[in-house]
Formats: sequence, structure tokens, C-alpha cells
Amino acid sequence: MAIDYRNVGSEPPSSPNTGTVSGDQHSDSKSGSKRWIILGAVALAILAVVSVIVVGLSGGSDETGGSDAIRAVHGPTTVNNGVPSGYTRDTQGASTAAVNVLQAFDQASQGRIDMNDVRSTMIAADPGAELAREIELGSNRVESSDVMNTLPAAVHVSSFSADAAQISVWSMTTTQSDINNTGTVAVSTLWATTDISLVWQDGDWKAKDWSYRQGPRPEDASYPAADSALGGQLTAGYYTFYID
Repeated sequence: MAIDYRNVGSEPPSSPNTGTVSGDQHSDSKSGSKRWIILGAVALAILAVVSVIVVGLSGGSDETGGSDAIRAVHGPTTVNNGVPSGYTRDTQGASTAAVNVLQAFDQASQGRIDMNDVRSTMIAADPGAELAREIELGSNRVESSDVMNTLPAAVHVSSFSADAAQISVWSMTTTQSDINNTGTVAVSTLWATTDISLVWQDGDWKAKDWSYRQGPRPEDASYPAADSALGGQLTAGYYTFYID
């Protein structure tokens, strides 16, 4: 039933047959009016909460296409065609970008993402010789059924400024592959260290060059030298997530 709020709070008109309204009737009328006001306010509050929930579930964004917005503290903020980008201009943002560069190269080498997208999003305009060689090796790959994932075991910021950073990533790469299409899989692991040079370019961290070497294995890294990457201050607070 619709409620006419224009009369809420006013005294009801006197009945032509009864004359003066008694005190009890007047009190009951005022109590009823207050109840309607309270019920109306509660209904409006519930409607507002439901509206907020609906907007939240719908994402509240008009973004379309191959780009997905994410909200990591130091980046990335966007994943476009499987390639992350958008990092904060600090040591944590540079550390995250360096790790993601390594992981993106793995994905490109499996043919899961296009190296051209990696090149345009994560690589500096004039990459060094070793990085350029890795780009060439990872280009034009057919998607593989094998799985290869790289996880950072430790990250060390060797040097940092607002325009450049040197990041050392000690990582473990795990590979699962089908043996000669027999349905039997083999799993292997590789420990390696990659030193990645980053520059701040076009509003984001870009890889300028890198150097790669195998090792050390965990059993060889228990007591690292003080002047080594593992002997220095390591970056903390790491989380990981999948993009598929």
C-alpha cells in the first residue's frame, strides 16, 4: 500500500460525527505516525545497502577488452593480454616488476603470451644485448602443453633511484613435461640468479638488460658471502597469484 508522507506528522482531521478526538486516540495516532516514519527510514537504508552491494558485485567499472584491472599495493595494476604492468616508483614496485619480467618470459617461451606484448609493455626502448637475445629466443613460440613456472626465492635491490634500479632475483623454476607423449610426466627444478636492470620509462618500470647464471642451489646458499645478493637485505612481503 502506498503511503502519503505529506500527512505524516500532522494531526488527523476531526470526524464530523465525533467532534473532539480523545487523548488516547490522539496519542495512538502520533505513535502510528512515528512507526511509519521509522519503517520508511529502515526501508530506505536497506535499499541503499542493496544498491552498494549490487554495484560492488558488478565491479563498478566500464573497462572492456583484453585488459583486466587489479589492485596490488605496489603493482601491477593492469594485466593486458596476459602481460602485467603498472608499478609504483619505489623499491617494492621495482622488485615486483623484475620478478614479473622473469615470469613473463617463461609464459612467452611456452607460447602462452605473445613476446611482442611483453616487448611493448615490459621492455625498455633500447634493451641490452643479452636481453635482446632472450627476446628473440622467446618470440613466435607455439603454445606448449608443458608447464613452466618461476618463483622468486629471494629478491635483493642492489641499487635504486627514481629513474633506475638494479634487482637480483634468486629463483626456482619448476617444469612439468610429457615424456614423448606417453602420458607420463617428468618434473624438474632449476635454481638460478638473474640480475635485472630496470629504468623508469613511459610511467612504468621497464627491463633494460639482464644477466643470468645458474645457482646457487639451496644447500650451497646457507651461509652466503656478505657482499653477495643473498647476503644483503632481502625484499619481504611477497604474495603470488595466477593469471590464466
